[in-house]
Amino acid sequence: MSGRLLDIRRTTSNENYIKQHLVGLFSQMTFVVTNQRNKWFLSSVLFFGLGCGLFFFLPARISVSQAALALILLISGFWVSRRIAMAAFAFQLAASLMAGVLVGAVHTEFGPKNIPTKTLYSTEITGTIIALEPRGKRIRATLRPSAIDGLPDNQIDGQIDWNVRLSFLGDSDLAIGDRVTVKARLFPLKPPSVPGDPDFARNLYFSGIGATGFVFGRQFDVQRGDKDQFISDIWQYIEVLRQSVSATISNHIIGPEAGIAKALIIGERGEVVSEIAEDLRKSGLAHLLAISGLHMGLLCGTVFFLIRYGLAAIPSIALRYPIKKWSAMAAMLAGLIYLGLSGATIPTQRAFVMLLVVWVALLLDRRAISLRLVGVAAIVVLLLRPDAVLGASFQLSFAAVGALVAFYDGPGRTWLDRQGMRPWYERAVFYIGGLLVTGVIVTAVTAPIIGYHFGRISMLGIIANLVAIPVMAFWVMPLIVASLALMPFGLAGLSLAAMTPGLTVLLKTASLIADQDWGLWYVSGLDGMAVSGLLCAIAWCVIWRDRWAIAPMVPVLIAAMFIQSNHQDADMLVSGDRESWAVFDDHARTLHVSNGLSGFQKSIWMSRFGIRPEEMDQQVQTCQSDPCFLTVGQGHDKQKIIIASQLDNPFYACRNAGIVTSLQSDLPKTLCEKSGAKVLIDDDVLWWQGGIALRVRDLTEEKPSVQTVRSAAGEWPWIVIGGKAGR
Repeated sequence: MSGRLLDIRRTTSNENYIKQHLVGLFSQMTFVVTNQRNKWFLSSVLFFGLGCGLFFFLPARISVSQAALALILLISGFWVSRRIAMAAFAFQLAASLMAGVLVGAVHTEFGPKNIPTKTLYSTEITGTIIALEPRGKRIRATLRPSAIDGLPDNQIDGQIDWNVRLSFLGDSDLAIGDRVTVKARLFPLKPPSVPGDPDFARNLYFSGIGATGFVFGRQFDVQRGDKDQFISDIWQYIEVLRQSVSATISNHIIGPEAGIAKALIIGERGEVVSEIAEDLRKSGLAHLLAISGLHMGLLCGTVFFLIRYGLAAIPSIALRYPIKKWSAMAAMLAGLIYLGLSGATIPTQRAFVMLLVVWVALLLDRRAISLRLVGVAAIVVLLLRPDAVLGASFQLSFAAVGALVAFYDGPGRTWLDRQGMRPWYERAVFYIGGLLVTGVIVTAVTAPIIGYHFGRISMLGIIANLVAIPVMAFWVMPLIVASLALMPFGLAGLSLAAMTPGLTVLLKTASLIADQDWGLWYVSGLDGMAVSGLLCAIAWCVIWRDRWAIAPMVPVLIAAMFIQSNHQDADMLVSGDRESWAVFDDHARTLHVSNGLSGFQKSIWMSRFGIRPEEMDQQVQTCQSDPCFLTVGQGHDKQKIIIASQLDNPFYACRNAGIVTSLQSDLPKTLCEKSGAKVLIDDDVLWWQGGIALRVRDLTEEKPSVQTVRSAAGEWPWIVIGGKAGR
C-alpha cells in the first residue's frame, strides 16, 4: 500500500514539475513577445506571405466576401484583446494570414474572364503589341486583342479583357504600339502536364494573358502605332532605345560576350547559347542572366557613389546642400531608366521596388538597410502579385536578402564597423572574407528552395561567386553605367571594349566550375510542405533571434522532418496531352520515356527523379514500340506495364499487365478489372481529369489511388482541362 502511495506521489510530483516548466515557458514567451513589439510587424509580414500562398492550396475556393468577413472578425478580436499581449499577437498573426488570403482572392476574382478553353487551329487576330521579347530565332510578342475570329460569344462577352502571347519569326519588323492582324493558331492556357509539374498557366493568368499561340509564317499586316497616343509613344520610345542599345552592343562586341552583355543591359537572353546558359546554371551563376537585385543594386550603387563622390569634391556644394539625398534621387532615376531598358520583367520590378524603398528611407533619414524595409518591399510585391510567393524568384530573392540583412545587421556588423580606419590590405582581406561568408549564408538559405524547384544544388557556386561578384561590382557594372551614359553621344565603343574581357572572365569561370561535376548535387523527392515548414522556421528564427520566442518552431521542424521522411514520389507519369509519359524503375535507376518526348519536358522529369543530364544516355531509355511493354522492379515488387496510343486487343493487355494505359482510346473498364489489371488509364481519364501520377511500387491487391491534375491543381480559372476552365 505504501509503495502504491509512493508511486502516486511521484506521478503527481512529475506532473507538477511538467506544469511548472510549461507555465514558465509560456511566461517567458509572453515576456519576450510583450517587450519586443517591434518584431510583430515582421512576423505579420511572414504570415501575410503564408496567407497569399495558402489561398492557392485551400481545398475549396474562398470568396472575397468570405475572406473580408473573416479578416474583419480577426481585426475586431485584435482590438478587443489589445491589452493582452499574447492574445493580441495571435489575433494579429491570424489577421495577417487572412489578409494574404483576401489579396489572393481579390486578384483571382478580378483576373481575366472567359479565357479560351479550346484550340483555334486557324484564326485571325487583330490587336496592339504591348510587349516584345526576342527568343533566338523567334520573337515573343504580347498583344492586346480587339478581335479574335472563332471565339464563342460567351467568351467574347462584348470585350476581351485578356492579352494574347504569340510567337513570330525572328526577323519580323515589329515595335511596341504597332497594330497587327495575324493568321495564327491559338491555344488555351496549358495546365501542368502531370501532378507536381510547374504551373506556368497560373503565372500567365496573373500576368493578364489568356491564350498563347504562334503566327503562320509571315501572314500578318502591320499598322504603325498612333503617334498621338502619349503612352504608346513612351513605350515605342523605350523599345527604340532598347533596339538601339542592342545594335550598339552588336557593333562593338562579338561572340558569346555579346549575348551576355545584352542579357545584363537590356534583359535579352535570346542570344545566350544553351551551352553557356547550362554552364551558368551548373556553376551557380544563373542569377547573372536575370536582371534582379544584384544588377539593380550594383547599377544604382555605382551611380550613387559616383555622383556623391563628385559632389563631395566641390566644397561649396558639399557643405551647403544635402548631396547624399541628391545622389539617392539620381540613383532612383537611374534605376527607373534601367527598369525600362531591361524590359521591366517581374524580377526587375521586384528589385526596383526593394531599392525604391531603400532610397525613400534614405531621403527620410531612416536606416536604409533593415529587415523592416525588406518586409515593406515584400508586402508591396505581394499586393501587386500574390502568386509570386509560390515562385522560385520571389523565394530566392527575399530569402537571400533577408538572411544577409539579418546577419550584417547583427553578428556581421562588427565586420563593417571602422572599416575606413583599417589599412587597404586588411580591408581587402575583410572584403574577400565577407564575400565568402555571404556565399555560405546565401547557399545555406537558398539550398532547400533551389533543390525543390530545380532538383540540383551547386555547392561550388560559393567559389564561382567569389570571382563573379567582384568582377561584376568593380569591372562590368561600372562600365555598363559608362556605356549607357556615352551611347547618346556615340562614344560607347571604348567602354564596351573594356567590358568585354570582364565578360570573358565570367564565362571562363562558369565553364571551369561547371566542369566539376562533383560540385553539383542532384536531389529529388523534396516535399513542398516540408520545405515550406523549414523555411518558415528559419524565417521565424531570423526575425526573433531569442531562444524563448523560437520555441514554437520546434514542433514545426519536427513536423517538417516527419513529412519529408514519409514523402513518397510517384514513379509513373502520364501527361494530359495523351502523348507523353515516363516510368521510373528505382531498382535499375532507369527512366523509361515515350518516343517523341520534348527535350524541355524530359529535362523536367529527369530533374524530378534526380537524373543528371550527362547520365541521360545511360539512365534514360526511349520506348520505340507501340504498344510499349515494360517490367519494372524486382522480386515481389515487380510490375508489368503496357502503354499504347491505341490498344487493338485490350483484353490481352489487361490479362498480362498490372497497369494498362491507352492514351487515345477508351478501355472496357469492367471487363479489364475482372481480368486482373489493377490500374486502368485511358483517353477518358486523361481528357477530363488531366495528367496522372501514381506510385508503381505501392501497388497491392487493392486498387491504388491515381492522382490527377484536376484533383491536385484544383478548380481554378487558369486550369483548362477537357475544354472546361475551373470556376
